[in-house]
Amino acid sequence: MLSQLSNYDRSNHIIKVGFDMDGVLLYNPARLLRPLISQLKKKDVCIHRKELEFYVPQTRWEEIIWELFHKSSIFVAPGLDQIQQYREQGLLDPYLITGRFAHLRKDFEKWQRKLNTAEVFNQALMNDQDEQPHLFKERKIKELGLEYFIEDNWDIVHYLSERLSGQCQIFWVTNIFDKKIDYPHKFRSLKQALAALPLKILK
Repeated sequence: MLSQLSNYDRSNHIIKVGFDMDGVLLYNPARLLRPLISQLKKKDVCIHRKELEFYVPQTRWEEIIWELFHKSSIFVAPGLDQIQQYREQGLLDPYLITGRFAHLRKDFEKWQRKLNTAEVFNQALMNDQDEQPHLFKERKIKELGLEYFIEDNWDIVHYLSERLSGQCQIFWVTNIFDKKIDYPHKFRSLKQALAALPLKILK
């Protein structure tokens, strides 16, 4: 599972790493449905749109459905304390980057308090302008000069890994239903992904 990271070894300086929120920093059982949704999308069974195009809620009722879906992010994933520790030790330069749309601002601010983002992350960034999430994350990764980004959505992982090859290594936090997908930087949890970073303390 752990691949060679020699080309990305930055152990002599602080490593800049971005973290998605839902499914990475927060445990979200609903992420188990993503492979099914992706297959339906590819086959145009019930979702008729481009391969990588996320639907942006247009009405208040749709926003409520999105809000209920994101309520399935129920608790903080193990590993948050390690991120804070590595930052305090000068090993990690962490950023929270979520593709959540603007109408989820209130819930995002609630999780900011629970995650103690002011102490754990250099910045906590949200998709306030309702950009396509993969484009928003690509833009922020480039602007911040991130060397690693940890994401749970396979479509976004695939997109970013192709677009940012040689610039940023994309780690994928996956689940049991994605086991057939071959990807070199594939992990079952945030803690596993953190353990694969080339930090001095882990060598």
